[in-house]
Amino acid sequence: MSSEVPIGSDIGSVDLGIRDLWRTTYCGSDIDAIEIRSDADEENVSKARRTYNYRVVMLKSGSVMDMRNCCSTGQKVLASPIIRLAFAEPFCLDCCILALDEPTTNLDFENIDGLAQALIE
Repeated sequence: MSSEVPIGSDIGSVDLGIRDLWRTTYCGSDIDAIEIRSDADEENVSKARRTYNYRVVMLKSGSVMDMRNCCSTGQKVLASPIIRLAFAEPFCLDCCILALDEPTTNLDFENIDGLAQALIE
């Protein structure tokens, strides 16, 4: 039984994990969900390779906005371990430990609790 995720596999399952973790962890009501979006770089397309530019976006009342310039430091800090946890599920099936460097920096108490609950689950 292999735990490898093939290169080029659909990022949709990771996005579902990110959405679920965000909804159970984030205690605010201003961002509905976050996800990773990719855009193919059509200028650098060849038959053998395609370049993708990935970015984290937030969904807010049906609108999609880049998180980079539109959210607080605490929201960005919370997004980081959530994305790492979502990637850890398919890529680290045989791992016993996941190290997160200061995952609660700049978080308020409610979001620290939410992250702790997500880590327990």
